[in-house]
Amino acid sequence: MSDDSRPEDREELESPEEIAAQSASSARVPFSTPGRLAKAKELLRTLAVAHTNSGLYPVTHPLVAQSIAEMAGAVNGIFDLGFESVTVNVYKGTLFVENQVFPEESVTYRKLVEAVLSMGVSALAFLGGFAAEDGAALVDLMAEEKIHDIEAAQIFLEQKGATSVTLAETTTLEESDREQRGRENKARARETYDAGMSVMKDVETQTKLGKVFDVEPLQRIVGSLLDSLFTDPAAVLGLTAIKGHDSYTLNHSINVCILSLSLGASLGLDKESLHSLGLSALLYDLGKVRIPEDILNKQGPLTGDEWQIVKSHAEEGADLLKRIQLVDQMPMIVAFEHHMRHDMQGYPEVPASQEQHLFSKVVALSDAYDAMTTRRPFRREIRPDKALAVLMQGRGKAYDPSITKALVAMLGIYPMGAVVKLDDGVTAVVFRVNNDDLLHPRVKLLVDSAGRWYEVPEVADLRIVDPSTGTSLRTITECLPASEAGIDDVWQYL
Repeated sequence: MSDDSRPEDREELESPEEIAAQSASSARVPFSTPGRLAKAKELLRTLAVAHTNSGLYPVTHPLVAQSIAEMAGAVNGIFDLGFESVTVNVYKGTLFVENQVFPEESVTYRKLVEAVLSMGVSALAFLGGFAAEDGAALVDLMAEEKIHDIEAAQIFLEQKGATSVTLAETTTLEESDREQRGRENKARARETYDAGMSVMKDVETQTKLGKVFDVEPLQRIVGSLLDSLFTDPAAVLGLTAIKGHDSYTLNHSINVCILSLSLGASLGLDKESLHSLGLSALLYDLGKVRIPEDILNKQGPLTGDEWQIVKSHAEEGADLLKRIQLVDQMPMIVAFEHHMRHDMQGYPEVPASQEQHLFSKVVALSDAYDAMTTRRPFRREIRPDKALAVLMQGRGKAYDPSITKALVAMLGIYPMGAVVKLDDGVTAVVFRVNNDDLLHPRVKLLVDSAGRWYEVPEVADLRIVDPSTGTSLRTITECLPASEAGIDDVWQYL
């Protein structure tokens, strides 16, 4: 029989901090491993030490020369990791290497931060070929008290013969012109989403009539989603926040496809494999057209017989796709396997030697996450952070452990579109996930602590720290259902 209890209520779930710690290694960020992180910290340390020594001793002093040599060694140590360049950013008083935040170093190396900002500079880019001569020029610059604008600073470096270090003005860690491109990418992605809904409606109608549907339109939808995913992953992933369509089944299929494509890409699948995965994710639940709607939408517990009918949709879907005789057999395989579970204790029953295919594991996770976070007539939605905790709780049993961690690393502890309450009482929506810090995403502030809506939503990066303590200026205290916060369409804020 079906289990109508809420999974997050069955037993204690791991905390967001515990889940973030376990998933951090799966995040695709430049300094995701301890060894890489140590090299980034060494760069900041040597830069700070060189700056301090240059203020205490003349440039010819052995300690200054030694610290400059150590800085050059730290820069080239990062190049040895495969970087062609590396940038140290100062954003709102917080230190970043590339897009990786360093809260503790932002406090410890406060004088370095102040020295950089005093020149109107917020980014130092170290290029290939960086040597002690370039480091000496940079240290001389930071010790020069008469320079207070970036143009003069750049001229100073050029006159010193520095060729492998460049400066940039204050930035938000993103190119300013990306806003317009982002709006265009978002609009194109939404067009594909709506077109996908229409195509899936046709597939559903044709299947119910016993007719063979055309696969080509589905392949075009997958292709368009992939093109958008490779151009602007956030614009595509943000589409999964769309929950307002009347047809849950169609809406769910498109969301599962997007989540599966995004997860597959994060796992390193090639484009051909992603096309196959995307098509499988659109069609994996096709067998439900053969299940009576009064059973699918029943608000109370299912009887034993009804539960057996629901379970049959996996085999029914595989049978329908077999009859269509697709060249690609993966949609049929995924339709059959997506409820088998990682431990093979699900359904349909198969020989003990059989294993669940990678695509089936990806689709099963995506299916579970979107289903839990979507309100249904007979079931309220689970908050995104709790849904991810439920999936993590099921790793090794229902779900593949490594793929589950990869999903959390991709979505973040607080995924795009999650409505959150901050510790200062402000209500916000998660706008972008910071893969280097899953607990501190970028958010758009919508409602102040007194319940007043902002005329224009303000963007806040929750990684930004208090310069005196190194702790975040703002933190998330809880997730909220969008309806409880008075938000009808989360997607508009993404």
